[in-house]
Amino acid sequence: MMRCLACLVLALSLLAFSSAGAFAHAYLVESIPADGDLVKQAPSSVEVLFNEPVEIVTATLVGPGGEMNRLNVEGGKHARVRIAMPPGLSEGSHLVSYRIVSDDGHAVSGSVVFSIGRVSGGSPAGKQDPTLIVSALSPPLAMARFLLLAGMAFGVGALLFSAFLAPVAAARRLVLSALAIAGAAAFFSIGLQGADAHGQGFAALNDRAMWRSGVRLPQGVAALIGLAGLTVAALGLFAKGLTKRSLALFALALCALSLAWAGHARGWRPEGVMQGLAMLHVMSAICWAGALLPLAAASGREGFISVLQRFSAFTAPVYLALLASGAALAATQFFGPREVFATAWGIALAVKLAIVAVVTLFAVLNRTLFTSGVIKGDDSALKLLRRSIRLEASFALAIFAAASVWRITPPPTSLGAPNERAFQIHIHGAQAMASMTIRPARVGPVQIRIEPKAIDLSPLRVQEIDLFLTPDSPDVAPIQRKGKLVSGANVWEVEGVTVPAPGMWRIRVDLLIDDFDRTRLDAVISLRP
Repeated sequence: MMRCLACLVLALSLLAFSSAGAFAHAYLVESIPADGDLVKQAPSSVEVLFNEPVEIVTATLVGPGGEMNRLNVEGGKHARVRIAMPPGLSEGSHLVSYRIVSDDGHAVSGSVVFSIGRVSGGSPAGKQDPTLIVSALSPPLAMARFLLLAGMAFGVGALLFSAFLAPVAAARRLVLSALAIAGAAAFFSIGLQGADAHGQGFAALNDRAMWRSGVRLPQGVAALIGLAGLTVAALGLFAKGLTKRSLALFALALCALSLAWAGHARGWRPEGVMQGLAMLHVMSAICWAGALLPLAAASGREGFISVLQRFSAFTAPVYLALLASGAALAATQFFGPREVFATAWGIALAVKLAIVAVVTLFAVLNRTLFTSGVIKGDDSALKLLRRSIRLEASFALAIFAAASVWRITPPPTSLGAPNERAFQIHIHGAQAMASMTIRPARVGPVQIRIEPKAIDLSPLRVQEIDLFLTPDSPDVAPIQRKGKLVSGANVWEVEGVTVPAPGMWRIRVDLLIDDFDRTRLDAVISLRP
């Protein structure tokens, strides 16, 4: 019995010693100024209080301009350490980095950020940030978008004309060509999207991993939906009667869903209303633009007058729906932090609106002058109508080209205030990756959003995220913050970060995937004043 009791006492003693050792690391209790404080005058010193006496080894000050100064520190072991500040500190944010040794002999690094008079950053006067997001694959992505829009409009739209207004059997080959071009654009956009998400160039299309990643992206899903719609439209060309009409409407719905699935309106609020307006806008555009060339082809055949009358009755409400839905979607962007027409998105909108104004003028002339003249048998009115229809089709292509530019122009509501453009980066690791957004892309207070992803770009669920932000110097300790999971999304936010100085900063993101698996991601960014 006594032997068992002795063993128990010994075990408890060992546990106590081991626990004492486990908690022997020193940690910061408080600092004066506190981390993140804004003070009116430059402090003569920064005091750091630890949970036990420590010996401070080095301390470094990083100023608002990125300058670094080695600081004088007290000798000996103290729980409260005073770090003297040099005289004449400038306004803005400063980072004090320290390195201490605790009783157990372990070295611990830490940092404190404080600001004098104002926080670094702001919106200095000068040239505003560009509002284009250009990558190596931006031109082919924009071209793919244009070919997809044009092919869907002149392919599916012609099918609808054939199903509900007049046959287009003579132009079947041209319609199939338009559908094939749109299908090829949708297919190649999958690989392009995947390669662009990985930050790769055109040569990366040889890598099957880019295609697997592209399929998982919203743009890849949209492309697959579009391919399904184009296939249904091709089948509809060879059907008749009710089957033809049903396939035409189904193809129209799939194509509209495809273009709205990954468009800008996907993230606008209220989401359901915006998605509905986007689909209505796309369907109206396909019905209007796709009917132009079949109508011009029908102008040389018998019965054209009856076809023209049906088209006039059909196109008026469609064109009004096109204008109304487009105006409603564009109006949402006038409530953002930027002047709409001062952005690349707004310039593309202005070009599109100018073309729409010209097209509307032609539509009014067609309806009020040329159509009535053709019905009365005026041959000169028929010639003018044919010319006007062809011009309308050309302007439709110009509208699609302007809309395709939006592939590389974020809408104003997704941008910050002028000179506060977000910094976006993909950080790659051996086991995982992450998409990171730093807003604004300059020194001062920033908000950091991190979206963990697996290597194939699928969402990656993690338990914790730790962020370390360090100036590109081996003598400075990092700014450390924990991420907070955004409710209902696989996005983590890191708040309360003040970047004191411009220049190169090293980023380290630790992802705790589960209790036994942790991975590290590293990157280097450059932030401006």
